[in-house]
Amino acid sequence: MFDLAKRFDFLTVHLFAEVDRMKREAIARGQDVIDLGVGDPDLPTPAPIVDACIEALRISKNHRYPYQVGAMKFRESVSNFVKRRYGVEIDPIKNVLPLIGSKEGIAHFPLAFVNPGDIVIAPDPGYPAYVTGTILAGAELFTLPLRHETKFMMNLKDIPPGIAERARLMFFNYPNNPTTGWADINYFNELAAYCASQNIIAAHDAAYQELFYDEAPPSFMQTDYGLQGGIEFHSLSKTFNMTGWRVGFAIGESSLIAGLSRIKSNVDTGLFLALQEAAAYALDHSEELTRSVMNTYRLRRDLVLEALRAAGLVAETPKATIYVWVKLPSGKDSMSFAKSLLHSTGVVVTPGAGLGKSSDGYFRISLTVNEARLVEAMKRLREYISK
Repeated sequence: MFDLAKRFDFLTVHLFAEVDRMKREAIARGQDVIDLGVGDPDLPTPAPIVDACIEALRISKNHRYPYQVGAMKFRESVSNFVKRRYGVEIDPIKNVLPLIGSKEGIAHFPLAFVNPGDIVIAPDPGYPAYVTGTILAGAELFTLPLRHETKFMMNLKDIPPGIAERARLMFFNYPNNPTTGWADINYFNELAAYCASQNIIAAHDAAYQELFYDEAPPSFMQTDYGLQGGIEFHSLSKTFNMTGWRVGFAIGESSLIAGLSRIKSNVDTGLFLALQEAAAYALDHSEELTRSVMNTYRLRRDLVLEALRAAGLVAETPKATIYVWVKLPSGKDSMSFAKSLLHSTGVVVTPGAGLGKSSDGYFRISLTVNEARLVEAMKRLREYISK
């Protein structure tokens, strides 16, 4: 038996691994489990994307090492997508990098630019990869709470001068997971001005950028600091129901892209070329492929919100993402609530405490089961709350 490295003392068990363990125990007890925990879409990857991948698989040159340069077709599709969607022109070589899912890019990024003793600023609650990357780089994490009264925006006034002086990198994520908070271009300009004034790298996790219901969210690349001191991580996972495919990309300032590429060249040999071909098709047809999906999520969102309000629970209407962020009754802690709910009803939700210190009074519902199962889950939740 060998002990793990000391760095694991600072890395807790991943939240979703713990949720999965609880779920498997419930199934072993014979419960009918409805999983509203992990945001893993139940909808299939659109058939045209699958067909594009199959066609690419038949091309023998795609079977070789892709390395970090990868397929120019994918890079150009990213560049065209950014121009079409945000009106921002980027160089497909200097400003684009294919990723094996945005999670690995986010987790690896601090290794390229953060030194031991530096500070990384991140939201609380937030995606666990922000913490992972920071700890593995030997840096210190400073978190900014996302509060209801500030519409779940990071309040830059909460950063002490001493922290700002030592900060090297700031992560932020809008539309936000888990709170579903929404940032407009004015807020991004505020973040950009702050990071520019403090010489802080701005890293935007844009995984839910295309999962919006009505108004399209902006990109951090639309600010003056976007291509001067920023990087933005995009994912095809939730947008195109491709979670298992592990496809994403980063766009941003050229030295940040080059630094992340250098880290990746030492730990992987790039994203499979056939996947890049399929991803290029997805981006080229993004508008037509996402609208029907969002209509499905809208139906599910509205169904859940109606049931929650009937149960006396508070949840604001999300403008984007595939989640609903629910406030617990006063005095309830989210982990105990989630465990009790699962044990009593078989319904899995994500406890806010697993995502940050400031979110213990909330839980997250993922809209990733069909309508019939959602109706049943909400029925069980209402009965549980009433008791």
